[in-house]
Amino acid sequence: VMLACVSAAIGAVAAWQLRPSDDHAVVAPTQAVAAEFVERTVAEPEVTGSSQEAGATILAQGAEDSDPLAQQAASHATSQSEAVPMEEPEQAEPVAQAKGTEQSEPEQVQSDSGESSELTGPIVELTPQALRQGESLSLMVEFTQATTVLASIGGRSWSLDEVGGGRYWSPIAVPRDADVGPSVVIIDLYSEEGWLQTVNASIDVLPSTAPIEEIAIGGDGEPIDPVELARDHAVRFEEHVAVSGPAMWDGPWRLPVEGEVTGVFGAPRVYNGVPAESWHHGHDIAAQHGDPIVAPAPGRVVWTGDLILHGSGVIVDHGAGVYSGYWHMSMLAVRPGQDVVSGDWLGNIGTTGLSTGSHLHWEVIVRGVDVDPVQWLGERAPLPPRVAAATDADKIDS
Repeated sequence: VMLACVSAAIGAVAAWQLRPSDDHAVVAPTQAVAAEFVERTVAEPEVTGSSQEAGATILAQGAEDSDPLAQQAASHATSQSEAVPMEEPEQAEPVAQAKGTEQSEPEQVQSDSGESSELTGPIVELTPQALRQGESLSLMVEFTQATTVLASIGGRSWSLDEVGGGRYWSPIAVPRDADVGPSVVIIDLYSEEGWLQTVNASIDVLPSTAPIEEIAIGGDGEPIDPVELARDHAVRFEEHVAVSGPAMWDGPWRLPVEGEVTGVFGAPRVYNGVPAESWHHGHDIAAQHGDPIVAPAPGRVVWTGDLILHGSGVIVDHGAGVYSGYWHMSMLAVRPGQDVVSGDWLGNIGTTGLSTGSHLHWEVIVRGVDVDPVQWLGERAPLPPRVAAATDADKIDS
């Protein structure tokens, strides 16, 4: 049996430096829209359940009956197999107003005949609606009148990417230290002229089930250079967070290597009897030295190199702000700029950096927030909406 491996990301000496920052820039088309969004979301509205404010339709997609998360969220989910519109409450709570707006009345749009009609409310789809700390959800908003869609949850802001047909989508990460219980997702919709309306929806954040892991580390006890520690953190959580383009994956991911699981995401750790201030940021798989590591999903290699704690590693950009990292490797088989598909060889298992044995430390980072890689392997993986195939009318006769 292989030695229990250790994530180099956290240790008693540097855990506080490796925790992802709660700051995240809001992406908006103009400074005015960004400023308005920040001002509107400073005071988070009270959670009143999944609401349909301003005529919105909220869709909640849960998991199958066998999923314990779906069972724990039965009071909130309306369906366990497919999205079903929620019933509209008799009295919807008032929608938060933009500065200078006194009422949130439906927008009037002009038809081709010159007659005005009320603006059709947005459709909001959350999948899954119940998730653990450190997991991700898929958020899609359909609203043809919007040109920008911004979402806020737990004080962190996200911009949704247009995916066609008046639809906007993004994976949203719930941090490992997020509050447990109902949490509100605030969605602001903008046109080119400014704010249109706000929609609130709720999710259930369940506690992490990761156990405490006790790690024994050898060495001479010499302190680690703080500059190198800062670089280790910046490469993984700050320098590779941008949305470079649309999502490249269209289904659940695969394991990058087969082996014994020796560390799970989100686990509180004790190093040489001293509790760490953070948690384990990845998923550890012990294997034989030199075993191949493969890409779990399509993407583009954006970084290769060495870090003081994580050793030799590779970072892959999967689009939509989702990155994966592979650490403690003995050999790298790819270079920056190289495109990979699921199953392509990235390098080999090793024990470089701060490590207690040959293993892979596998990370998934969503716009700077570390999440559980295991979720991306199954049916609960955040999947991008499929692009509709071209109709016969769109095709050119040959």
